[in-house]
Order: sequence, then C-alpha cells, then structure tokens
Amino acid sequence: MHSERSLAIDIAKGLGIIFVVLGHNWLVAHEHGELYRVIFSFHMPLFFFLSGVVLKNRGTWRSFAISRSEALLKPYLSVLTIWGLTRIVQGKADWLSYFSGLIYATGNTIEWVPLWYLPHLLLALLLAGALLRLPSLRRFVRHETAGIWLMTILLLLAGWQVLQWMTLLNQRDWSAMNVYLNDVQTGFPGLPWSLDVVGISTAFILAGYACQGAISGSRWQTGRLMAALCLFIILHYFFDETIDLHLRHYGNLLICTLQAASGIYIVLSVSAYLSAFPAIARGVGYIGQGSLFILIFHSWIEWKVFTLLEKYVHWNVGNALAGLILGVALPLLLWAASRRSGLLSAMLLPRRK
Repeated sequence: MHSERSLAIDIAKGLGIIFVVLGHNWLVAHEHGELYRVIFSFHMPLFFFLSGVVLKNRGTWRSFAISRSEALLKPYLSVLTIWGLTRIVQGKADWLSYFSGLIYATGNTIEWVPLWYLPHLLLALLLAGALLRLPSLRRFVRHETAGIWLMTILLLLAGWQVLQWMTLLNQRDWSAMNVYLNDVQTGFPGLPWSLDVVGISTAFILAGYACQGAISGSRWQTGRLMAALCLFIILHYFFDETIDLHLRHYGNLLICTLQAASGIYIVLSVSAYLSAFPAIARGVGYIGQGSLFILIFHSWIEWKVFTLLEKYVHWNVGNALAGLILGVALPLLLWAASRRSGLLSAMLLPRRK
C-alpha cells in the first residue's frame, strides 16, 4: 500500500520517464527543436531531485553503497554484457574496446546511451550519502537545512565550472584514445562514470533531500503553479537555455537552474493533482515504479519499432507514436516478468530483503 507521498513521487517519476522516452523519440530528437529544448531543460534534473527526495540518511555509508550498487550496477552490467557478447559473436564489435567502454561508462563509450545514467547516479548518490554523513554537517541536518543548501550551491557552482573546462578539452582530437573506448566520436569522451558532471547531479540530489519535508506535505496550489509555469515560459521565451548532461551542456548557470527548478515544481504539482484521481494515479504511478526498466530499454525499442514500421508505413509521426507507446509498454512487461522469474530477477533486480 502506497502512502500519499510515495504515490505522488511515483507519479512524478512516471511523468518524468514519459518525458525521457519522448525526448529520445523521433518526434523530438530528429530535429532537436523547441520541444527538445523544453524537455531537456528539466527532465534529468527532475530524476536526480527525486532520488534525493527518497534518499534515506541512515545506516552506514558502506551498507548504503552496497545496496545502491546492486540496484544500479546489476542491470547496467547484465544488459550491456549480454548485448556486447551478442555483438562480439556476430563480429560487429571488438571485445576489448567494447568492455573498456562499458567500464568507462559514459554515454559516448556504451552502445545503449541512456544507460550512462545508472553508474553516474550511483556515483552521485555515493557522494551525496558521504556528504550527508559528515560529522560537521550533522548539527545542520538535525536543526535546519542550511548546511545542505550551502553544499548544494557550492556543488552546482563547481560542477558548472568543470563543464566550462571540459569544453576546452573537447576542442582537441581524442580519436586515438576513443578507439580503445568503443567511442566513435573524436571529442573528449568525458571522465569515467561521467565524473565531470557529478557536481551538478549531486547538487540536485541534495536539493531533493533538503525538500523532503516540504514535499511530504505538498498539495495542489494553483497560484504557485501558475507562477512556476509563467517563470518557465518566460525563461524559455527570452533565453531558451537547455541542459544535456550526457553532452556536457549546461547553459547559463542561473537561467538553466531556474528553468530546471520551475520545471520540477510543475511536475510535482501536477503529480499532487493527479494523485486525487485513483485510476490515473495508479496508471502513471505504475509507470513510475517501472521507470528503471523503461530507462534501460526504451531507446532501443522505440527506434527499432520506428525503423521496422518505416519500411511499410510512410508516416513518420505514426511510426514514432507507435515506438513511443511500445517504448513504455514493453519494458513494463519485462519488469513484470522479471519479478516472477528467478533468472531475470537475479540479473536485473536487487535482492529482496
């Protein structure tokens, strides 16, 4: 049985993962137009923020690291290892460069690009967990969130500055290095596990953690929602900044952060509103609960569906919509099957406690 708070979070995850699937769909991705810029301005910060909302600061850091590693690295390694072995047997991949890229774990060095998020989320969660367990922070955590917000701001500033330095590295030709990392690009592939963006991702995780109390009692408030929506629209109209952490892009620090914050608030408000409608809440909440499987499998499914239909149906919009629907539905079916299959569960799901 879900509490009202956890249901709203599941709905927010459901809305967020739908935006992820849409952002990688032909409808949005083929021209990287305005809808792409709008979606990418908040959807990844939203997931890091929600990871902070459900973060528990209890137990030892070691036990926290073990549980998070199992939940995030197991599906990453299982899926990409099976995919890689299949490609190697078919003669379509070199084993050394493929598995070097898998270990390096950035979006440029793995063939299923969205999976870069899993090892990076683990890295960001481990950093957040370590910072929250600092003895010098406990007096702030117990009485107020000032210490957490200070760390959030410092990490965001540092993370943004690191990305500016990364653009200088990207101007050089790294193709000789990339040959050994399964990277077909010529630019800098990023640091292992996307370490170069960990300041930004951890900042949003800590922001979510700091907002746990506020979100637990949040309700639909039309005035605040309209204010956030107006801010979001105005910022996009006048500045039109966006974020793509996979590509190491975080535009103007202030504008991007405000766009992300207002986008997150809009999604949380809509989630609170939808939780009052049981049928819709259950449906979107179920999508949110299975968001990990959708993240892993959606991109391959929707583009495979699109390319297959394209041979017979000359209507790209319809083909893309079919890919969008199946990119959500089929991973949910696999998630349901994994919970009933000992083998799939052992490969893709954390052990039940």
